[in-house]
Amino acid sequence: MSEQDTNTYSSSQSAGDQLAAAQKAQAELAAKIDALLTQTREEDLATVKRLITTHSFSATDLRSVMKAKSSRSAPRKSTSGRRKV
Repeated sequence: MSEQDTNTYSSSQSAGDQLAAAQKAQAELAAKIDALLTQTREEDLATVKRLITTHSFSATDLRSVMKAKSSRSAPRKSTSGRRKV
């Protein structure tokens, strides 16, 4: 084995070690993110429940706010005016 081959092997080994460490850190961060998302969801849900109770919102009040709105601002164009080729 030449000196260049040895350097290439050791640098690739180092890159492999770095990759393994990065993947381990990524997995740990993903677990931490999941835990924090769960915690904030529970806190936000408690806040929503408190606000519903405080303001006596009904299901109808909430449904009207949650209803999906159409994002179309311009009216649809009719296709009946198209010419056939």
